[in-house]
Amino acid sequence: MSKAGGKDERKIIIKRFEVVEGGHHGGSWKIAYADFVTAMMAFFLVMWLINATTEEQRKGIANFFNPMAVQQDIPPPAENVLHLVPEPVASTPKSAAIHPGDPAGAQPDNGAPGTNHLLNRDAGDRSTRIVVLHDQQIQLGQPPATPDGQEAQEAELSHAAAQISKALDASPQLADVRSQVSVKVGDDGLHVEIADSDHQPMFALGSATPTRHASDLLKLIAPYLEKLPGRLSVSGYTDAAPYRPGQPGNWSLSSDRAVTARDILVRNGFPDRRLKAVTGYADRNLFDPANPLSARNRRVVLVLSPDQP
Repeated sequence: MSKAGGKDERKIIIKRFEVVEGGHHGGSWKIAYADFVTAMMAFFLVMWLINATTEEQRKGIANFFNPMAVQQDIPPPAENVLHLVPEPVASTPKSAAIHPGDPAGAQPDNGAPGTNHLLNRDAGDRSTRIVVLHDQQIQLGQPPATPDGQEAQEAELSHAAAQISKALDASPQLADVRSQVSVKVGDDGLHVEIADSDHQPMFALGSATPTRHASDLLKLIAPYLEKLPGRLSVSGYTDAAPYRPGQPGNWSLSSDRAVTARDILVRNGFPDRRLKAVTGYADRNLFDPANPLSARNRRVVLVLSPDQP
């Protein structure tokens, strides 16, 4: 286009761009904030370490991270602090057992005869630790001895088991059921197990009524249990015969028989306050799992556990 005068008009175009910032959705402030949080975490970690360690441990840590530290200025490594100079062998101290009153503290294991190497050893050698053994302590490498009290309890239970077995053998009215009674000492105390047989049941079939043999057995055993210290557990078990309508189930039957055994024992001298538990286990722990209906599975077990020290 042209105007009057013959001169062209030049068009000027101005472009404006609007810059929109990210606002709270972006920006460099996030990097600065992350650096701040990291610095604060490091600061609190250092403060915690200073409060949780001793002066000796702090010196050991500082020397560990200081490659210019002089060896002779480094204190001995503190507990839970790594050695500055790695050692080719384990640094576990050797233990030397001595007893109070030993003249030299320990016998020499090398060097000239009569020389006390444990006492004359350089004070900087930390490879040997002296352990003083007092009464009733064992030397290193020896198996621990059984406490005298535990040995006495085991001896007392073994003696009682022998007495009960002897009394059962000497009773003529119990000769027919003697093989159905087991008396032994287990890890948890004295065990007396009274089981049924095909010809001599201890309880009437399907009930908690004891037979004469069962009553006589429990009456004979009660005085021996009463003399022993400890607490008594009475457990009843049945076979795996299925439940029949109108008859008691195995759970109630085993529990009722355990309660009946408990009543006979208490009536014949065993203190009721020393009973630990009276429990029925039904058929959950069969004596003869291969024969679930075996009469041997129907039993009452007495366990006298010694008092714990």
